[in-house]
Amino acid sequence: MKNINKFLCIVLALAMILALSACGSKSDAKLSAAYDKYLAEIKANGATGANGTLTVAISPDFAPMDFYDVAKNGDDAIVGFDVLLANYLAQELDMTLVLKPMSFDACMAAVQTGNADIAISGFSWTFERSQNFAISDYYIAGDNETEQSVICLKENEGKFTKAEDFVGYKIGYQGASLQQVLVEETFGGMDVDISQAYVDLGTAVEALKAKQIDFLAVAHGNGDSIIANASDAIAFTGFDFEVAEIYKNNVCLINKDNTELLDLVNAALNKALVEEIYSGWYDACKVYAGISTLDELGFDDEGNKIKD
Repeated sequence: MKNINKFLCIVLALAMILALSACGSKSDAKLSAAYDKYLAEIKANGATGANGTLTVAISPDFAPMDFYDVAKNGDDAIVGFDVLLANYLAQELDMTLVLKPMSFDACMAAVQTGNADIAISGFSWTFERSQNFAISDYYIAGDNETEQSVICLKENEGKFTKAEDFVGYKIGYQGASLQQVLVEETFGGMDVDISQAYVDLGTAVEALKAKQIDFLAVAHGNGDSIIANASDAIAFTGFDFEVAEIYKNNVCLINKDNTELLDLVNAALNKALVEEIYSGWYDACKVYAGISTLDELGFDDEGNKIKD
């Protein structure tokens, strides 16, 4: 019986993740049009895979950076800004891309143990990561890291705007994330329960809905996605973390011993920055994730960017 119950829990947890992250599975193909166009442009470079395989660990529970479109199959079902970036890097390095979906903390372990070449999943720089990984140069993905917020049930919307308001409450976060760092830095010396770390955000959101926690710390863009797909059940509290400059923007994590790959990745990221290659990617992923509409972000129905 225990094994059956454990199996049912795993199935339910997976269902929660898919429900949260399958934003792009809506029947309207217009949602994915801009994303599909950018992906096709990247793949049109014609990499041959002559330099081997680039295995990327990714945690697809973090829209608009990484999420599932359950209407697609295989690697194509994993979508988002980081998937575009992974494809771009594979093209630049003339390597065959293999995506390995796993939990956020498992992504880091996979790189350390050699089960993945690189982890790309909305990572920010932290001191701990700097001690354990070769960290790439920054790449810029909209407001993913620059804005960090706290979400709550709709009934508490706008009621918690300063740190002191959270005294006596329980706030959750994804384990090993920047949000954990910010929660500990902000509330660690206060009478706030900060003990609730979750492996995946789908489970964390369900815990919030069930009132097992009072609040959930999230990247603002991810909060937008959660709220957009929560049927008016969840909202922003009104509190935003102060984010130090060093935490802003995103990085890739590479094994400390693989300096050759680090150099190649940094060269590709520098090219992307200088040539503004990923201009528009984040907006396209926000549309795909159901956060914003085509009109709001200036795309036509075929995914062409027609206005800024």
